[in-house]
Amino acid sequence: MNLPRFALRRSAHLSVIFLLGLGLVACAGGSTGSSDDTTGGGTIAVTDGVAELSAADTTFDASTITAPAGEAFTISFANNDSLPHNVTVYASEGGDQIGETGATINEGETTELAVEALEPGTYYFQCDIHPEMNGSIVVEG
Repeated sequence: MNLPRFALRRSAHLSVIFLLGLGLVACAGGSTGSSDDTTGGGTIAVTDGVAELSAADTTFDASTITAPAGEAFTISFANNDSLPHNVTVYASEGGDQIGETGATINEGETTELAVEALEPGTYYFQCDIHPEMNGSIVVEG
């Protein structure tokens, strides 16, 4: 069967558009964030002096930690990922370091990071091994 050239070109163009659309859907993975978003998007609060943060699939389970002003707290960090991670808190993105978990935390390990009492404001945390894994600490009060 001989098809006119325009029909073949149209079919090829539709196939390319379909494959591109399929690729976009696959990359989105149901996420509502940007394609390079590696935070869980959730919020965790400091409760009884502890914020429980974890990592899996090169993603933190929360992008925001809320904490009360003027009260020291601990970030309990569990690495549920096959890759090593850490957590470092900064005054701002690219700013002065406030605290860190230290050495890398391997799969299945948990560590704690003591955070000094902070003034009200927004602070920054990230995995220094995978800086695209990051979030904010919102200190209220």
